Amino acid sequence: MSAPPPPPAALIAPVRESMSLETKLARLEAELGLALERGDLDARARARIFRAEAITDRILETDPPFVWLAEGYDVEARLRQLQALADRVVAEVRRDEPKERVFQDVARLKEQVARLRVALRTPGGMPPPPLDSLLAAVGRDSITATVSEGATGE
Repeated sequence: MSAPPPPPAALIAPVRESMSLETKLARLEAELGLALERGDLDARARARIFRAEAITDRILETDPPFVWLAEGYDVEARLRQLQALADRVVAEVRRDEPKERVFQDVARLKEQVARLRVALRTPGGMPPPPLDSLLAAVGRDSITATVSEGATGE
C-alpha cells in the first residue's frame, strides 16, 4: 500500500502568488538540491520532494514572461513537463521505490529546471510555423508514398 498523499500544494509550497516565475523556479531548484544533499531518502528528503512537487503545481498558475522560448518551445509545455516529472517522483516516493531511482529522477528534474531558468533569460522566440504552411511549401509531386503489400502479398 502506498503512503498517504502529501498535503495540498497551497499549504506546503514555499511560494507566493506574487513571486515571479524565475523566483519560483529558483525555489524549486533549491528544494530539489536540498532533497539530494544528504543522499538518503529520509523524512527530510521526502518533505523536500513533496514541497518541490507542490511548487511545480503552483508554477502552473504563474503567467510566463513570454509564450515561446527562443529555442522554439512553448514555455507552458515545459512547465507542464516539470510538473509531470515531479508527480512521477512523488509517486515513486509513495510506492517506496529504490532511493537510487528516486534520486535519479530528482536529479533529472533539477537539471531540467536549471536549463529552463537559463532558457528564460533569453527573450521569447517566435512560434514554429503551422503545419499547413510547411506542407504548402512542398510540391505535391515531390511527396511520394509507396504502400507495400508485404512479403505475403496481403
